[in-house]
Amino acid sequence: MAGNATGFTRILTHPETGVTLSFGKDRYEVPTALKRYLRYRDQTCRFIGCTRKAKFCDIDHTVPWAGTGMTTHENLAHLCRSHHRVKDAGWAVTQAQDGSGTLTWTSPLGREYSTAAVHPIGGKAGPLQNPSGGGGASRGAKAQTEWLDDPPPF
Repeated sequence: MAGNATGFTRILTHPETGVTLSFGKDRYEVPTALKRYLRYRDQTCRFIGCTRKAKFCDIDHTVPWAGTGMTTHENLAHLCRSHHRVKDAGWAVTQAQDGSGTLTWTSPLGREYSTAAVHPIGGKAGPLQNPSGGGGASRGAKAQTEWLDDPPPF
């Protein structure tokens, strides 16, 4: 069969679960199995403090696909339509490349906030903490709910 194929699509799957984790640059649209995994991993919009259910959110390429971003679990996260648009309003977001799904948001004022996935690969979920509180977040990022004490705009 391979001898008659006109092309091949690279697909990366998780070795234990078989979940599709990556289609690389070959495909912009997120495949169904990867959508299911992301919905399970994220549960809600991944913006700071947002509780909108993932099933009502967009799946966003953290690094734009039109640039160098790929369709992988390490570059995709759920964002509700409002929070999808904050990236155009001066907010920046990065995603950890360790498969944990941790997002770090940087506000237009330069403050950093992190959100952790509910069910990351490997099952190491847990709230991020500010380093001053003895937690494990990096670069001074705040846990998902610590920003509540900050004055607007958050």
